[in-house]
Amino acid sequence: MSPSTPAEQPRCPSRVAIVTGGSRGIGLGICKGLVEDSVAVAIVYQGNHQAARLAAAELQAMGGRVLTIQADLSRRAEAARAVEAVAREWARIDILVNNAGVFQFAFLEELDEAFLERMLHTNFGSMVWMIQCTLPWLKKAEHARVINASSISGRLADVGLIAYGSSKAGVDMLTRIASAELAPYGITVNAYAPGIIATEMTREMIESRGNEQVKQIPVGKFGTAEQAASVVRWLCSPGADYVTGEVIGVDGGMLKVQNPYRAHEFARRGG
Repeated sequence: MSPSTPAEQPRCPSRVAIVTGGSRGIGLGICKGLVEDSVAVAIVYQGNHQAARLAAAELQAMGGRVLTIQADLSRRAEAARAVEAVAREWARIDILVNNAGVFQFAFLEELDEAFLERMLHTNFGSMVWMIQCTLPWLKKAEHARVINASSISGRLADVGLIAYGSSKAGVDMLTRIASAELAPYGITVNAYAPGIIATEMTREMIESRGNEQVKQIPVGKFGTAEQAASVVRWLCSPGADYVTGEVIGVDGGMLKVQNPYRAHEFARRGG
């Protein structure tokens, strides 16, 4: 854990966010957006210490107040420890962004207990534990937010993604039910569902079959971490007070229509 609160700043910032998986990719993009909105950010990461250090340094260079915490959030005790560290440092939590997740292909015949448990516990279970553990603090906050990372794979069945797709479908249901359960406390709960975003997590897939995948995206290109992060940044803002229970696609229209490449072919022929 490495806090970076300048001595001249007050101990308790005006808003505090926990971003799981915040050291790379979309998570780091989310942290940058929150720092630009003067939100103090606690990055919870699983094991890549170098990535966490680099992320913290980059956010500090932007003037951000940053805390880094290593934890395995698939275990409730670890989630509780991470939340306690943030509360001890800043005495408040206003925003929880459940961004941490793992992505890996495995066919049904290849699944074993360790793979399935890792996928479900990391992508779904960690979100349950983090919401539970932050809830006492979120109940005290004004404009309290929970934002979960879903995926188009939670709604679009894809061969080889039984474990991953099922975990993300669970995230969608968690988001909807939690939005109702937490509404009496003024807490909104939403999710963002990325399509194919060009990050380290998706690099292998894009390299192996990207030429075919991009044909299924109406806008004709893969998304960026910054584009996905901008949706989360808005959901964290006071302007999103009346939005809850939503799973917002950030997919370039990928789930909206079949065979969009035909429109591109028609346009190239001059319409």
